[in-house]
Amino acid sequence: MSAIEIEILGIVAACLINGAMLPQILKTATTKQVGDISLPFWIILSAGAFLWAVYGILAHSVALILSSVVTCGLCLAMIALVLRYRRRLY
Repeated sequence: MSAIEIEILGIVAACLINGAMLPQILKTATTKQVGDISLPFWIILSAGAFLWAVYGILAHSVALILSSVVTCGLCLAMIALVLRYRRRLY
């Protein structure tokens, strides 16, 4: 595979992975039900995505940088939803 084909493969993979998070985020935003959402999972996932972004920068991988930044953003959005709606439970 050429370098461009490898980057395209990485971008497609990133779209699928990040797209998989969207239904959970949208459902949480719509229902405001967060009792069964694991906050540590989303915090650890966002930390891992941040480190992947740093790695992508060091490795000069556009696909890895973009996907990791989007993943961080989605994770932070979910963390914000959990924190916002959990406070309503108390």
